[in-house]
Parts: sequence; structure tokens; C-alpha cells
Amino acid sequence: MDAFLSSLAKQAPKSARPAVLGDVLSFDTHPVIPEDLLECYVDWEQDFNSRSDKYIAFKAQNVTAGDLKPMVRVFVQSDFYAQRFGDKSGIATFPVTPEWQYGQLNKTGAGRFLVLHDKANTPFQSRFVATLFTQLGSVLHDALCARGYVPIADSLEDIEDEYFGEYLYSFNTVVTQGGDALIIPSAPIQYWFQNPKTITWTHPFSTEHEEYYGFMVPNETQKGQDVMFFIQKEWWDTDNISENHISKIAKKNANGDYRVVIGPKFQYGQADKTGKNRWVVYHDEDRKPPQHCFVKSISETPIDGVVGAIFGPQAESALEDTARSLEDLLGYDGLDTFT
Repeated sequence: MDAFLSSLAKQAPKSARPAVLGDVLSFDTHPVIPEDLLECYVDWEQDFNSRSDKYIAFKAQNVTAGDLKPMVRVFVQSDFYAQRFGDKSGIATFPVTPEWQYGQLNKTGAGRFLVLHDKANTPFQSRFVATLFTQLGSVLHDALCARGYVPIADSLEDIEDEYFGEYLYSFNTVVTQGGDALIIPSAPIQYWFQNPKTITWTHPFSTEHEEYYGFMVPNETQKGQDVMFFIQKEWWDTDNISENHISKIAKKNANGDYRVVIGPKFQYGQADKTGKNRWVVYHDEDRKPPQHCFVKSISETPIDGVVGAIFGPQAESALEDTARSLEDLLGYDGLDTFT
């Protein structure tokens, strides 16, 4: 017990990275420790009325990210839990689809938790954190005090305040602008898109094949909401010394990730002229791949709705239309450049 509390005092375990669209997570539907799966009520104010709903709270293992133990906090509205997991026993798995929302501790995506519920419910992120510590806090507080960790015990009461006074975020709704700062991993991290990806496109008399890495990354400027980011392989590889390498244009933050500010060296694709479903590319602009080539590179995912959430509903429809090619449906528009 003392070893556990000492570890908790230093730092709670963290997932390899924030959970993102397309990740597959798993959890024990009947855990040995009852506190690992709880029924709780989330209370909030909405439309000048008091609201309350029952959620099931548990910790899940991010299989895609390579986590070795459950470290992602998850809340599922009880009706949704009954529909998805009510008949499950033992280990259950689920993908992160556009149905899910998320909250997080800060703009880097730290402390991200997932929520599956009726999106007409609009509690602040902090209400889920408050609910969890209402359920667990008194037991944990007493245990910490008994073992001499009074300052840490008292700090539990302040954790709710650390979370944004914001509503939950939906995946990939942010429109990245020039000047925004993105948080890019500096070391290989598992993603469902099986990096690196080969982007293929044709010229009138030739065909190009180039490798890119793709990451779903937090937009720090826009409260850490996710954006899809592609980077030319050799400009990210650690053994490359190109003057355009990401290490030459960005500094690392305290977590060792690159903090990249979007400028004229970056390009983007999007679903329409409003900027909906905008995604970012950092590469040699002499390359001229049409936007649809990036969509095709991610299209292998078997998870419903993910491609549409990243690239827009037109891209999802194009993948489902077997009578016409992706090129015909999405066109040959090239990438645009940030100003």
C-alpha cells in the first residue's frame, strides 16, 4: 500500500499518448477491483435547469497506442453502456469513432478522457472529473492522510479546477489557421494508420510514390483539439539532417514533443471552402499530390465514420461508392498554402 501511494504521490500513470479517432481500446467488464468500474451520476446546469444522468466510469487500455495497462479514463452514459457492453463478459473492446467526445487537462492533450453519451447533454468537462473524485475521493483522501500524504490528499480537491471550463470536444471539428501551434510527437508512437504511409499520385507522363507520417495531433492554440497532420518522412526521421527537418523549425516542449507554429511552409486540404475538416501537410511544395491521395492513404481503416470525421462526409461517400473512383468524386484539387 505504501509503495502504491508513493507512486501516486509522484505521478499517476499516463497513456503513451492521448486517445484519438480510430484507436481501439479494451477494458474488463467485471474487474477484480470494484472501483475500476463504477456507476456515477454527473450533475450539471443546462438551459437554466438542473440536469443529472447516470454514467458508467472505467479505465481502458489503449491497444493501438501500445499501452500495457488500463490508463484511459472513460465515461459511458448508462443506456449506451447497456446497448454496447451489457451482454459482454470479460474483456470488451471498442473503437474511438466520431460518436465519442473528449475532455482533457490542458492544451497538449494531457489527461484526456473519453465520453460516449447523448450529445444533447452539455456538461462542462470538469463535471466528469468532479463526479469521479466524489466517488473515489473520500476513500483515497482518507488513505493518503493516514499514510502521511496530507498535501497530496488536499490537492485532490483542486483537481477539478485544473480542467478547462469548457464543454466536451468532438473529434476533428477545429479549423487550423496560420499561426496556430501544433504539438507533434518527436518519437515513434503507435497509430492505427500504420506509419509511414505511401502517398501515390500521377503526372501526365509519370507516377510519384512518396512516404509520409500521419498523426492526429493537438492544436495547442485551439485548446488542444485534434487535427490530422502529415509530414514528409525524411523531415521527421531522427537520422535526417535536412534544413527542413522538423527539429530545425520547431523547439521541443517540456514533454519532449515538437511545438510547431503553422506558417507559409505548411499546406492544407479541407472538405469545403469554409475550412471544414481541414488537415495539415508539411512537405516539399514541389510535390503536387492532389488532396484525394491523402484520403486514400488513410482509407484502409475498418472503423465506421473515421474517414468522414477526418476528411469530411464527401470523402466517406467516395469510399462507399464502388461505381466511381475516389478521384472522380473528390476531384483533383491540390493542397492550399497557409499565409
